[in-house]
Amino acid sequence: MALRLVAGDCRAILPTLPAESVHCVVTSPPYWGLRDYGVDGQIGLEPTPEAWLATMVDVFREVRRVLRDDGTLWLNLGDSYNANQGAGFDTNGDGGVRKALAATGRLTRPDWLKPKDLVGMPWRLALALQADGWYLRADIIWAKPNPMPESVTDRPTKAHEYVFLLTKSARYYYDADAVREEPLPQYARPSSLVREHQAWAHPDDQHARRFADTTAARNVSHPNGRNLRSVWTIATAPYPEAHFATFPPELARRCIVAGTNARGCCAVCGTPGTRRVAIEQVRCTSGGSGHSRRGDARRHAATRTDLPHDRTTKHVTTIGWNRPVCTHDAGTVPCTVLDPFAGSGTVGEVAEQNGRDAVLIELSPAYVELARARTAQRGLFASQDATCRS
Repeated sequence: MALRLVAGDCRAILPTLPAESVHCVVTSPPYWGLRDYGVDGQIGLEPTPEAWLATMVDVFREVRRVLRDDGTLWLNLGDSYNANQGAGFDTNGDGGVRKALAATGRLTRPDWLKPKDLVGMPWRLALALQADGWYLRADIIWAKPNPMPESVTDRPTKAHEYVFLLTKSARYYYDADAVREEPLPQYARPSSLVREHQAWAHPDDQHARRFADTTAARNVSHPNGRNLRSVWTIATAPYPEAHFATFPPELARRCIVAGTNARGCCAVCGTPGTRRVAIEQVRCTSGGSGHSRRGDARRHAATRTDLPHDRTTKHVTTIGWNRPVCTHDAGTVPCTVLDPFAGSGTVGEVAEQNGRDAVLIELSPAYVELARARTAQRGLFASQDATCRS
C-alpha cells in the first residue's frame, strides 16, 4: 500500500491528478464560516453561503473528473444555526469563531437567513451538486451518542451530521456485503416491530399478517446480516493532537470498504474485481397468530398466519474474488481512496489499515504535519509538497 500526502490547496492540486484515477472519495470539507485555519485563501471563509456553495461545486466538479466512472463520493457535512445577535453563527459551542469573523466583515449574513434559523448548508450543497450532474444516491444520518453539549432550551440538542453518497453514474461499484449489519436470528421469529404491528392490527387484517410473515422470512434472507441502513450510530473519536474535527475511523471505514474492492483492481486500467459467491436456496418456516377472514378456507389458507408457511430464500456466501472484468492480462493493485480535505489523515490511515492506497490533500501546514506523523508511524508515507494557493 502507498499513501501520497500533498500539502497545498486542493483547487490547485486536483487538476494535476490524472482523470479517473481514484476509486472512492471520502472527505469532510471545511464548513462555511466555522473555523479560521490561518491560511490565506482558505475554503470556508467565503463572505456568503452562496459563495461557499459556488466554491464547493467547483471543487467537486474537479473531484468528479478525477473519480472513475464507477466510483463513489462520500461527503460528510454538519449544520449550524444563525445566531440571535450580531452576524455570527452558532454551531456546537464554537459560535465565537463565527462572531469574530463576522465582526471583521469577512462573513455576511444574507437577508433570507433569519435569527435562530438552521442554515441548512449540508442539503444546500447536496442539491447544488445534484444540479451540477452528480447522482445523489443516499442521505445517511451519522448519529452521535456523545454529541457536543449545547446550552439550548427551545430545541433539541444537535446530535447528528450527514454523510451523502454521490456518484458519477447510475451504475457504480458498491460492496453491500462488506458493510452488512449484525446478522439477525437464523430462525424466523417475529421481531419487536412485527409484534408491535400485530398488537394494534385488527384480527382480520390480512395485510398485517402478511407483513409479519414476510418480515420474519426476510430476517433470514442473508447469513451475514441485513443490508446497511441509512442511520449510522458512531461515537466521535478523540484525537490526542491539536486537530479537533477528526473523522471517526469507523465512519471512514464503512465508506472505504463499501466504495472499494478488497481484492484490488487491474494494474493497467483500474477496473475493480468482484466477489465470487455461492448461492444456496434455503427453506425457512415462519408462523404467527391470527384469524383468517370468513370465506373460502382454501382461498385464504396461503395468507393465514396461524399456520406454518414454507418460504425459500437465497443465502449468498463469499468464497473468493474474481479477477477484474477487463481485457488486460495483468496483476492487481490496491484501489485508491482520495481525501481532498485530509485534516489529520484519518481517511489515509484507515485506507492503509484496509489494504487500499490513498491520496491526501491538506492546506493547513499544522495538519499536514499531524498527518505526516500519523502515517509515517506505519511506514507508508510518501510526501509531495505543493506550496500553491488559489
